[in-house]
Amino acid sequence: MYAADDSRGAFRYVQFVKIYDEVAPVIAADQPEECFGGTSVTCTADLTLTFTAIDECSDVEVTLQLDANYDVTQGFRPDNAAALGVGIALTNNGDGSYSIRATNVPVGEHAIRIRAADGCGNFDVEILEFCVTPDKAPTPICIQTLTVTLMPNGQGGGMAAIWASDFIASDVFDCFGNLIDKYSIYTEEEAGEAGFTPVAGRLGIDLDCEVVNQDVPVRVYAVADNGSADYCSVIVQVQAFQDGVCGEAGPNLTGTIATRTDRAMANVAVTLTGDGGAMDETVLTDAAGQFNFVDLTMGADYTVQPEYAVAVDVQTVKTSDIVKIANVILGAEDFTSPYDYLAADVDQNRNLNVLDLVAIQRVILGLDANFATGESWGFVPADVDVSNPYAAAFPEVYNANDLTGSILDADFVAFAYGDVVGNGRSTASINAADAQLEVGQTHTMEISGTELAGFQGTIELAAGLELVAASYAGEGAINLNRAGDGLVAVALRGDAVLTLEVMATAAGRLSEMVSLTDAVTVREGVNLNGTGGALTLAFTTANAPAGAQNALLQNTPNPVRGETVIRYDLAVAGAATLTVQDAAGRLLLTRKLDATAGRNQVTLTAADLGAAGVLTYTLTAGDFTATRKMVVV
Repeated sequence: MYAADDSRGAFRYVQFVKIYDEVAPVIAADQPEECFGGTSVTCTADLTLTFTAIDECSDVEVTLQLDANYDVTQGFRPDNAAALGVGIALTNNGDGSYSIRATNVPVGEHAIRIRAADGCGNFDVEILEFCVTPDKAPTPICIQTLTVTLMPNGQGGGMAAIWASDFIASDVFDCFGNLIDKYSIYTEEEAGEAGFTPVAGRLGIDLDCEVVNQDVPVRVYAVADNGSADYCSVIVQVQAFQDGVCGEAGPNLTGTIATRTDRAMANVAVTLTGDGGAMDETVLTDAAGQFNFVDLTMGADYTVQPEYAVAVDVQTVKTSDIVKIANVILGAEDFTSPYDYLAADVDQNRNLNVLDLVAIQRVILGLDANFATGESWGFVPADVDVSNPYAAAFPEVYNANDLTGSILDADFVAFAYGDVVGNGRSTASINAADAQLEVGQTHTMEISGTELAGFQGTIELAAGLELVAASYAGEGAINLNRAGDGLVAVALRGDAVLTLEVMATAAGRLSEMVSLTDAVTVREGVNLNGTGGALTLAFTTANAPAGAQNALLQNTPNPVRGETVIRYDLAVAGAATLTVQDAAGRLLLTRKLDATAGRNQVTLTAADLGAAGVLTYTLTAGDFTATRKMVVV
């Protein structure tokens, strides 16, 4: 305003200036080109993402949200990161750039939604996509030290094979719980080479005399399906089988003893004699059926003779063998192998007749402990032609005359006298009518095999039931030597029927007082096709119940020390196949089975399996296949 007089004055006013910002901040973020590797025990990842958020007028406020299972077709769906155990932290670098630190992020497709706002109500949104893959390499659990023995290689040296599976102490799993079943083995020297990368499938390596009496460092790798791998370091202690294996020595004589079905025979006593009486040495075959004599004299004569002095195995010599041999004698069928003719000739007179049947039957019934010859196993050099088995006496020894060098194939074929059916026995049943007995009541029970060519076993009467009389109709025999103990041993063939007259000294059901056991004679039923198998005594029908399902049961006992029984149920009778493999996938055993409807079982021995550790067994019947694990110690 001006002054009221004529003196000088001044003016004053207020001006308001309003600035409008309608430009939003700008977010710039580069999508990661590759997934982040989840390398923790649970395959989660810790990762860092970067972006810029710039505004021309003011500082920006940045907020973050996580979609832990981002699907672009479903749109962004925010999750509670803390509830998922995922950590999200934002760092302002002060120059317009920001860092996102995400921790414990699980495997999968993810996204973070970034929102940057200025002070004028403007904002920008960007979705930053990223992914995590399961890159945690499986670490095997290993036995730290193993000893291997170099065996003669036939070329003046020694060799031993070691397998990755030999070192695996227990199973390992990936972060999703899947079993890791791919392993490889390398020496530390191989693994230390430039550019080395382990691959699945290198199951074993060979060691030779270059490392004898040394500790060899080895790596055993576990390999996941995505190719990631980790290893354990182990030590292999290498030793020689005998002095001279890896040095200047005389020739060796090596061989293998196995059955005609290639089942290795362990613990067979093999005696080497010769060299003018200077040599008389006995060794036992190993688990692979191998024997070895080293540093022999050039030009000398030697004789190899195996012996397996064990009792007749009544678990394998059974009525099914008698049925088979009887059919061959009658001309109704032939043996599948000439070695079976040798096995059937238990009196070793090169003449198959009823006397052989009687001798086998007496052993089965427990009347004799062994065959008249005292031998339960026979051996024939593998290079001997046995196509005409009864033409002449076959040598049971291997002769090496004027030894000119190492012999690596002094092999023998072994056969058990009386055992012509072999293994692969299934399940059969004999039947009897059940009854309720009162004290003092006598009862006659008939036991017969339905659709069987023969059966054997021990009928055992429980307390409360006494045997009055026993008889049978048909071919075979019974043993009443222990009838006073309530034990009746039977071995019958064809349509034979066993009749027992019993008296009850206590009330009860017949099915609860009569059982079938192995007390004197081992149980076996023989199907009409000649296949032997486990035998049960049924007081009801042997058919499978309505609605029966296919099932493979766990073997018992497990772990396996001597023998084990594998039971399985089939809804329909028919052919089945049982296979056993070791942890490396090597096939150890195959059995062809003639299974009945309902419960079946197969008995295997540790010798049948031929390996120790964790094994798998698989049953295949028609469209049904099932696999379980067993442990052999």
